[in-house]
Amino acid sequence: MPLTRRPCPLPHALRRRGGSGALAVLCHLHLAGAAWADPGTITYADDIRPILERHCVDCHEGWFPKGGLRLDSLEAIREGGRSGPAVVPSSPEKGWLLFSLRLEDGRRNKMPPGNTRLSEQEMRSITEWVRQGAR
Repeated sequence: MPLTRRPCPLPHALRRRGGSGALAVLCHLHLAGAAWADPGTITYADDIRPILERHCVDCHEGWFPKGGLRLDSLEAIREGGRSGPAVVPSSPEKGWLLFSLRLEDGRRNKMPPGNTRLSEQEMRSITEWVRQGAR
């Protein structure tokens, strides 16, 4: 006997019982899953914002940020500045943020300016955050 695909029973169950109980269960499961996110997931709010606040936001916030690039919110980072996008989600090799933070000899525009540098762990975190989609 050939296998046939059966439609998902969920829409039927929602119609049959008014939907409130099944919908509540689905919402609860979805929210519980979000709370148990993969511990390897790097988030802007928890991991990246503190790094940028320590090293970048003094110059890259407010009405007249350097290079037209604000780094004080995720939306501003996604928007980018005069030179283009600050990050390209899932592509750490593209975008200006990581390029500017990398320490390379002979480059004039190293960020942050002065002798302060991001630690290796901070650089790895930002790189992995971009690789994971910059969320």
